[in-house]
Amino acid sequence: MKWLAAMRMLLGGFAAVLLLAGCGGGGGGGDTAQSQGPAPAPSGPVSVLTWTPPLTYNDNVALVPERDLDYYEIYVRQDPNFNDSDLPAIQVAAVAGTVAPDGRTVVQSLVTEFTLELIPSLPASSQLYISMRAVGIDRQKSAFMAPLLWNRS
Repeated sequence: MKWLAAMRMLLGGFAAVLLLAGCGGGGGGGDTAQSQGPAPAPSGPVSVLTWTPPLTYNDNVALVPERDLDYYEIYVRQDPNFNDSDLPAIQVAAVAGTVAPDGRTVVQSLVTEFTLELIPSLPASSQLYISMRAVGIDRQKSAFMAPLLWNRS
């Protein structure tokens, strides 16, 4: 899966945006030598969560995202009241390795996008709220980002 590098800042914490893109003809595919032709296009709109990693933990201790973050927790609720007793719907690695253009080295970069349709067992609702937080390699967590309304219809 390719991760794009779109980022936005929001009051020094996570910035997040839901991007809705209609599906077009043709598919992706072709990224690996094993590909058997184009992948099928999604059957509806694609929703992508885009964020900028935080620069502090929940207790305002500074962090360097590329060095200090382990993964992100993505939360889904039917209301915007996220709290510490909520369980994440999914965890996403904060740093991912991609093969450099030379084909021999791996470059580590921050993950800044996630396709929401990949979250398993979403509640049966056409409107959900999404939030997330970062978790450091030392298991410290950032504050929740501001909730976003996701219109799934």
